[in-house]
Amino acid sequence: MVALVITTIDAPREDAALRAQGVQPITAEWHPPARGDLATVALLTRGYADGDLEAANREAIERLQAARPHLVGAGLAGDLIPGLENHTILHPGPPVEWQHVGPPLRRSIICAVLMEGWAADADAAAALLDRGEVALMPAHAHGVAAPMCAVLSPSMAAWAVTDETSGIEAWAPFIDPEDGALWTGNQTVAAIRRQRLLADRVVPGIEGALSVTGPIDLVAIADEAAAMGDDGVVEHRAATMLLIRALFDGLARRALDAMPPISAMASGNDRFAMPLLAAGAHAALQATLGVPRSSLIAAITSNGTDVGVMLSGLPGAWFTAPAPIPDLAEYVEGSSAVDAAPWIGDQGLLELVGVDARLCLDHDEAPAVATGIVARGHAGWIGEGWATTPIAPIRDALMTLLPAPGTTT
Repeated sequence: MVALVITTIDAPREDAALRAQGVQPITAEWHPPARGDLATVALLTRGYADGDLEAANREAIERLQAARPHLVGAGLAGDLIPGLENHTILHPGPPVEWQHVGPPLRRSIICAVLMEGWAADADAAAALLDRGEVALMPAHAHGVAAPMCAVLSPSMAAWAVTDETSGIEAWAPFIDPEDGALWTGNQTVAAIRRQRLLADRVVPGIEGALSVTGPIDLVAIADEAAAMGDDGVVEHRAATMLLIRALFDGLARRALDAMPPISAMASGNDRFAMPLLAAGAHAALQATLGVPRSSLIAAITSNGTDVGVMLSGLPGAWFTAPAPIPDLAEYVEGSSAVDAAPWIGDQGLLELVGVDARLCLDHDEAPAVATGIVARGHAGWIGEGWATTPIAPIRDALMTLLPAPGTTT
């Protein structure tokens, strides 16, 4: 007796018809490359046949694997970061003009203007920005990773990171506890006070501690935190505890007076280590920038208005699309998707190691970034979800990277 086996591929109507006749087909999960879009298939054909691109990606991945970012210091952002001059604020995501900045980031920027003393009140700060008297610059271009709505102005506290393999430097803002925090889009006197506390008391303590401990290996902290249950993007409870433990001996020896403010900023702040780890990822990814022809994604980040994508082989070139509202979300009680602001922040850098633009197009699936969700109409964190990167800027970036048929690079 011969058994009849029928296999179907992506044919739900045929499956249903067979089952109605008592036949149970074996359904194979398969889709054509790029869902069958012929223009994208042609682009991928060029990409997969490009020997120079393959060699470039191997080099970029080797650089990533060799990267060893370490925490090396802390200080005022204006003292540490080249190009962060007076009346300049660094923001997450690709470049954006003040007129197009969304409400959460707008509140953080105004808060920074007030902290710096460039304006007397929020209305005066907004007027200053309207007149273009404060420069808004993407943090990424200055080697800074700014998670969520965090910004950096010259007088703010900043972490300093160095990749010991390449020597590349990166920085990140400190973040205060979530309730009323600047990095969740708050524009309050309390948020300004905490930024000043970080700059005046916490930074000298961290510097004192590091003078005892020496540089702290961020890869080791990230690996151990992952083994303890951190997801490395939204959850940083273990990483925060490991960071404080690594600093503890130095704090006890050289910075006892900084223990209370550091405790105040880290206690109950499960994401205290998040910007530091994002800076480490940024330093590692920057090591791949400028590898000619590489199709690895070196940055996916959002300013709350636009998502920006950058390839390793196209340093400095942003490919953008409107920022999405995070989906698959869990909201705090009383909030829902109608309250959510579009995705914002540089924290997506933590999830990009080794992502190839070709594979994204091949599977018609761009990276989804785990992210916190901030409110559009009022300040504060209202949930967590996944922000799916639009596929269009990845396609545009690969089209720019690869020469069209009949052309030369």
